[in-house]
Amino acid sequence: MALLRSGLQRVANIFGGTQGGILSRFVTSLVPSENKSVAETSKEVIATCNKLIEQNASRNFAIVHILGKQWRVTDGDLLVVEGYWPPNIGDQITLDKVLVAATKDFSLIGRPLVQPGLVTVTATIISKGLSHTRTHFKKKRRKQFMRINFQRAQQTILRINSVEIGNKINEGRNDV
Repeated sequence: MALLRSGLQRVANIFGGTQGGILSRFVTSLVPSENKSVAETSKEVIATCNKLIEQNASRNFAIVHILGKQWRVTDGDLLVVEGYWPPNIGDQITLDKVLVAATKDFSLIGRPLVQPGLVTVTATIISKGLSHTRTHFKKKRRKQFMRINFQRAQQTILRINSVEIGNKINEGRNDV
């Protein structure tokens, strides 16, 4: 019994001890390899990202906001967007509300949107029409009540032409 109690006390000291618990022990045991300032580190990261943008080494993707929903899109994707949308078939549009743009190597996260002009997402309207018929069936038992309603929503199908990270990151800014 004493062995069990001492074991439980050790576990309690690790997870809830006065030293801050298990996470602080792991974090404090890590020693930084170099002492660099935050500004130097961020400049190096931005330079690396700019090199990757120039190389265009991997496929870009973006998360865009369209008609109240968020979509993850890459080149050549087809989107079926429900709801009324004014563009006509064949129109090429630019999706401006880009929340996140990324490659496999890095991500640009907006607050709430990525900087205007940094990411360009272009799409073409392929078709417009109505969705499949949805059936709404209501019945109240023993009350002689039954209703069947049919509903079709407007749909627009988009093809994503390109997701491009155009400019260099922080090209016109001097504060970083």
